[in-house]
Amino acid sequence: MAAKQNSAPAAKKPSRSTLVSALLVAAAGGIVWFGTAGRGGAAPDSPRATETIAAAKPAQGYEVAVGRISQGSLPTRLVIGRAGIDTTIAEVGVVVDDGGRPIWETAWRAAGHHLDSALPGQPGNMVISGHVSVEDRANAAVFRTLDTVVEGDVIEVYSGETVYKYAVSRVSIVSPTTVRLLRSDQESLVTLITCTKDLKNRLVVVGKLI
Repeated sequence: MAAKQNSAPAAKKPSRSTLVSALLVAAAGGIVWFGTAGRGGAAPDSPRATETIAAAKPAQGYEVAVGRISQGSLPTRLVIGRAGIDTTIAEVGVVVDDGGRPIWETAWRAAGHHLDSALPGQPGNMVISGHVSVEDRANAAVFRTLDTVVEGDVIEVYSGETVYKYAVSRVSIVSPTTVRLLRSDQESLVTLITCTKDLKNRLVVVGKLI
């Protein structure tokens, strides 16, 4: 997903009630995915094709519930050899803009692990998002080459020195309002999400724990 420099007010720190409310909104299809939406009229090679509706830089120091941390360690690094992707991972969640609207936060110079999703190696769906392009060169488009990933490729997710390997089982393009990708069951999955290059849709890569 793309980020626009200095185009949004600072985000407020999310509360647990905000997270629950925001997820309910998402289930109804009313949430704006990750705080961004593609500019429908921009051609892929136009200057505006590297912009999206404003998303603030992530707030620092989100507290994750002690119970969740005790069940597994947080992801710290993601590597996909074929695509040349090697990025750190930061925790991201739902933030509230000045209008009171819940939006998904995006990570700064890193991929973002959605703090309400599964942890590495655990049953459930571990959701990780990242930028496909950036306007601010101080930022990083960590998923710029995610579109080169194919079925069978290996996604490595590190938690400290421990590495968990996932085999890519599906690559797809969906609309920005698709929320079923956040669903979780007992299968250990990783779901990587970014914008398509024209910023109109979402590129999704799903991997199963090896």
